[in-house]
Amino acid sequence: MYHLIFFMIFTSIVSGLSITGYVVDKESNVPLENVNIFIENTDTGTTSDKDGYFQIDNMPQDEHQILFSIIGYKTFSKSLKVKKEIKESLNIVLEKEPLQWKAVNVMGLIPSKHAPELTEIVETNKITNTDQETLSALLGNLHGIEVQSAHEYGRNVNISIRGSSDFKPGGYNNRVLLLLDGFPVSIPNSGSSDWNAIPFETIKHIEVVRGPASSIYGHNSMGGVINIVTRSGGDSNKWYPELRFGSYGSHALSLSFSGNKNETNFISTLGHGSSNGHRFNSGHEQTRLSFKINRTLPLGQQVQFSFIKSNSFNGQPGFVYPDNPGLISYRESNRESNYLQFYYKRLIGKSLFSLSLATNQFETDYNDRNDAPEDKILGKTHYRDKSYIFRSQLHKFFKGGTDLVIGTEVSIDQSRSNVLRNIYTQPEQFTVAGFAQFRRSISNNFMYDLGLRYDNREVTGGEGYSVKSFQAFSPKLSLFYKLSSSSTSYISFNQGFRAPSISELFLEYESSYGLILLGNPSLKAESLINIEAGIKHQREENFSFFSNVFLNRYTDMIDFIYTIPVRSINREAVNGLGLEFGSNINLDQTGSNINFTYSYLDMENINSVVPLLYRPKHKIRFTVMQESPIADILFSAKYASTQLYEDFLTDDHPIQDNTVIFPLETLPETVIADASISKTIMEYDITIKIKNVFNKKYVMIQHYPMPGRNFEISINKPIK
Repeated sequence: MYHLIFFMIFTSIVSGLSITGYVVDKESNVPLENVNIFIENTDTGTTSDKDGYFQIDNMPQDEHQILFSIIGYKTFSKSLKVKKEIKESLNIVLEKEPLQWKAVNVMGLIPSKHAPELTEIVETNKITNTDQETLSALLGNLHGIEVQSAHEYGRNVNISIRGSSDFKPGGYNNRVLLLLDGFPVSIPNSGSSDWNAIPFETIKHIEVVRGPASSIYGHNSMGGVINIVTRSGGDSNKWYPELRFGSYGSHALSLSFSGNKNETNFISTLGHGSSNGHRFNSGHEQTRLSFKINRTLPLGQQVQFSFIKSNSFNGQPGFVYPDNPGLISYRESNRESNYLQFYYKRLIGKSLFSLSLATNQFETDYNDRNDAPEDKILGKTHYRDKSYIFRSQLHKFFKGGTDLVIGTEVSIDQSRSNVLRNIYTQPEQFTVAGFAQFRRSISNNFMYDLGLRYDNREVTGGEGYSVKSFQAFSPKLSLFYKLSSSSTSYISFNQGFRAPSISELFLEYESSYGLILLGNPSLKAESLINIEAGIKHQREENFSFFSNVFLNRYTDMIDFIYTIPVRSINREAVNGLGLEFGSNINLDQTGSNINFTYSYLDMENINSVVPLLYRPKHKIRFTVMQESPIADILFSAKYASTQLYEDFLTDDHPIQDNTVIFPLETLPETVIADASISKTIMEYDITIKIKNVFNKKYVMIQHYPMPGRNFEISINKPIK
C-alpha cells in the first residue's frame, strides 16, 4: 500500500510539469502556425496555433531535446532541463531553409506537399491580387494562366495553365485541378470546377503550381494545381460587412464573422450578388453560405470541419455573329453546389498522421427563358453529380531537413444526366491511388525532391456494360541548387496523367448553336512529360526576379474535332515549349510597387496539319501601385497576342471524310487595362474600380463579346 501511495504521489508531481512558448519567423517576427514540436525519444508532442503559441503538459523531470520542424524552415533543436520548481516558457525563432524561395507552410491544416521553389503564393492583399474580387479575375492577372468566362462573376469559367486547355466551344478544359484547403472540388461529370462558388472573402492565400502535379494528386492535375487556403478565424470576435455595386445593375453584399473561443477558431460568411449583365442573357445571381470550425485538442491533435453552399443562376449568352443575327441563345441555368469537408491530424512521435474526408455535390439544371421563341426551345436538361473522397497520409520528419510523406486516396464519382447517351444509365468512376514524396537536403547548397503516385481508375456506364480501366504511374524528380544567399536554381522532371471524363466518354447533346456532341467510349488516357528549369532571386522584400523555361510533351492528348457528330479523339503527340520571366520591385522611399511578367508559349500538333487553337504565343502582365496619404492608386494592364480559331459558325464549311472543314481565322491581339483608387475614411475601406479603362472591344472566344468599360465601388469595415 505504501508503495502504491508513493507511486501515485510521485507520478502526479512529475506529470504536472509543463512548458509553453511561442514560435516566430526570424526575419519578420510573424507567428508560425502548425509548427510540429516533438520531445526526442518520446511520443510527446504538439503543434503551434495561429499565434505561434504551444504548450506541452506532463513533462517528466529530466533533460530533454525538443525539436521544432515545419516545411520551409530549418529544423531547430532546443536542449531543456525540466525541474520541478521551474515552469519553462520558451521563445523559439525559426530560420527559413537556404534553398527556400517562398516558404509554403500549410495547405489549410494539411502540410503543403508542393516544392516551394515551384509554387507561387498569392496573398489576398492589394499589391498582389490587383484589387480583384473574384477568383477568376485574380487568376487572370497571373503569368502563364489564361481565364475565359462570360463575365467576371459568372460560374462558367475555363482555366488553362501553360496552354494545357483550349477555349473551343464544347471543350471541357479540365486539366487544371482546383483544391479547397487541399481537397479536390471538381465536378465529376466534366472534371472542371465551379470556380467562383468559393467565397472570396474567406481566402487567406492561394497556391499556384504550374505544370503537372499528378505525382501528388493524380487525375485532372496534369496542367497544374490551384489550391485555395481559407482563413480559420481569429482571437477576437469580428464582423466584416462588405457592399459592392457598379455597372450593369450589379450589386453584392457579404457578411463574415470570425472568432475564437475555448481553443476553437471559427469563421462564417453569407453573401449575395447579382447583375443584369453587359449584353442579352448574360445576367447572373448567386447566394453563398459557408462556415469553418478548427479546434485544437490534447496530445497534438487538431480537427477541422467546413461547409460551403452556393446557389447560382446564370444566363447563357450566345454568339454575336454578323452573318447570322438570329443566332441568339435563350438558355439559362441554375446550380446548387455543396462542399462538406472533415480533416483530422495527430502527432505520433516524430510523425504527423492525417485523415481527410470530403464530399462534393452539384445539381445543375438548364432550361429555356420564358421569352424564348418556339424555334429556340431546347427543353430541360439536368446534371446530378456527387463525389466522395477519402485520403490518409503519414508525414515523417527526420533530422537535417529530410521528410517523407506516404499516403493513400480513394474516390467515388457519380453522375446522372439526361444528356448522357441513353445506353449509359449510371456512369461512375472509382479511383484508388497510393503516393509517396521524399525530400532531402544533401548540403546547404543542394536538395532533391522525389515523388511517385500510382492511380487505378475504373469507369462504368451502368449495369450490363464492361468496366473501362485506366492505370498510370506518375513520377517526379526536382533538383535545387543554391547559387548564392538570395538565388536558387532548379530543374524538375514530371509526368502527368489524365483519364477521360464522363462527358468525354458518354455525352450526347445538341448545343444551342447547332453542334451535336457525342461521347467516345474508346478514348485512351492522356499523358504528359514535363521538363522545367529556372532560377529565382529574392533580395529581402524589395526585389525579386524569376525566369524559367519548360517543355511539355503530350501523348494521346484528348481533343475534340468537328466530325458529324462532334467527338473527342486522342491526338498522337503535342509539344509545348515555353519561357516565363518576371520581376517584383518595392520602392519603400516612394511607396511604390511594380510587377511585370512575360510568358511565351509555342504549341505544335506533331504529325498533323491541324493546328492547336486559342493559344496565344505572347502574354504580358504589368501592375503598378502607388501608396500615398491621399489614396492608394493601382493600374494594371494585360496583353495577349493573336490566336487561331476555327469559325464553326459559318455556313461555308465543306465536309471531307466525315469531318467538317471550318475556315481558320485569327483573333486580334488585345490590351486590356484596369485601374482603381482606394482610401480609408472613418475606418471604412472604400475602393473605386474602372475595368477596361480604354473601353476596348474584344473577345476571348470567337464572336463572344466581353464587357466594355465598367465601374465598381466596394465598401467594407471590420466591426469588433
